[in-house]
Amino acid sequence: MNLTERLQSYMRRSAAGRYESIPVPPFTVFIHPHDPLIYFNYAIPDGPITGDVREPLRRLREEFQKRSRVPRFEYVSELAPSLADTLLAEGFQLEAEARLMVCTRERFTPVATPEGLSFSVLSSGSSREEARTYCNTSRRAFAPGEPYEASEEDVSKTLEELREGRAVVGYVEGQPAVVGTFTPPWEGIAELGGVATLERFRKRGLGTAVTSLVAREAFARGVDVLFLSTVTEEAGRIYERVGFRFLTRMLFMSVPG
Repeated sequence: MNLTERLQSYMRRSAAGRYESIPVPPFTVFIHPHDPLIYFNYAIPDGPITGDVREPLRRLREEFQKRSRVPRFEYVSELAPSLADTLLAEGFQLEAEARLMVCTRERFTPVATPEGLSFSVLSSGSSREEARTYCNTSRRAFAPGEPYEASEEDVSKTLEELREGRAVVGYVEGQPAVVGTFTPPWEGIAELGGVATLERFRKRGLGTAVTSLVAREAFARGVDVLFLSTVTEEAGRIYERVGFRFLTRMLFMSVPG
């Protein structure tokens, strides 16, 4: 199994540990138990796609729709090269094409923390208030203007996921400003994700700084390969400063509302 295949396998395993898994061969649907945000609800192919998959796709859409979720895929394009054309023919649209980037302990290049920025590293032993701050900051950064307050379920699930992973909240003058996290490692692999900055704190280098700290935390806990996906060249350059390099591409495809 090459590195690209290992990463896709990790994505399946990670999603199965966080969400409800619904087999619809040759796909698996992953559904967040109570949050309909599209980034938390998606399908991944189980392996290479062969033959006519129109009937599985019909059943897959039903699984999403009966849970009031948007039918959506996230997958490494080179491992299912014919799937995109099939999805387009079945009414899906290309939501984004992302760069899948990787960093190893040897390539990791720490960056200096900007003046005035302080960090709190969260684990499963952190307080519920710290976890709530992380959840609120993350959601408000990714979906500015959307009313959101973390539920008790959100807080509990976040703390549960931090038994092996870690989350980071960056503060500017005592105010939460930026977040990032890495997922529980498996066979030396973990995903760096959720890097987001509140609108009023952007363009200050906070995203690079939190990426650096999250990577440091991951490598200190035995991770060999850290990966992430980004849809913009600008973000890609930020990650390159920390030591990430381009590996392959991912496709995010969904049915328009």
